[in-house]
Amino acid sequence: MKRSHERKIAIFGGSFDPPHLGHLEIIEKALQTLDIEKLVVVPARISPFKRGHTAPPELRLAWLKKMTAFDPRIEVSDIELRKEGPSYTIDTVNHFARFFDTIYFIIGADNLKELHRWHRFDELNRKVKWVVASRDGEPVPEGFIRLDVKVPISSTALRESIDPKWVPEPIRDDVARFYKENH
Repeated sequence: MKRSHERKIAIFGGSFDPPHLGHLEIIEKALQTLDIEKLVVVPARISPFKRGHTAPPELRLAWLKKMTAFDPRIEVSDIELRKEGPSYTIDTVNHFARFFDTIYFIIGADNLKELHRWHRFDELNRKVKWVVASRDGEPVPEGFIRLDVKVPISSTALRESIDPKWVPEPIRDDVARFYKENH
C-alpha cells in the first residue's frame, strides 16, 4: 500500500558531550531549511571513532531533551543508548527507514574526511540525504546539503574549559556543574 504523502525526517546524531549552542543552531537551521516533519536527535552510547565520553549516556539524553523542549517537531531518541557496544549510524537509519520515506542525516563538516570509513558506508550513502553543518566557511562537496553554522565552539573545546556562555540556557547550570565536578 502506497502512503498518501512522503514522510521525511532528519536525524542528527553525535556524542553531545556536552550539548552546546552550535548543536542548537544546527537543529534550528535544519528545522528552518529542510522539508521535514520531525528532527530526531540521537546521542550515541559509544561512538566507534571515540574512546568514551565524560558524561554518562542518561545525562546527555536528559540534557538534550531539556534543551530541545521548545519545539514539538524535535524528538530525542534513546535508540542508540539502549544497545550495548558501538553505535552504528546504519542501524539507526534502518530503524527509522521503516517509518519514513526520506531521511536526511546531519553531520558536522569535521566528519567529512572520515565519512567513507563509517560502518557499511555504501549502504548508508544510498539510504540518506547528507546534510553538512559547516563552520567558518569550510568547503562542502557537491551532493551535500549545507547548513551554515556561526557558533565557533566544539564539545572538545567546551570540555577543556567549561565556559557556560556556550551552553544553552535551559541546561547551562547542570552542564557547568557536571564538568567542573568531573574534569
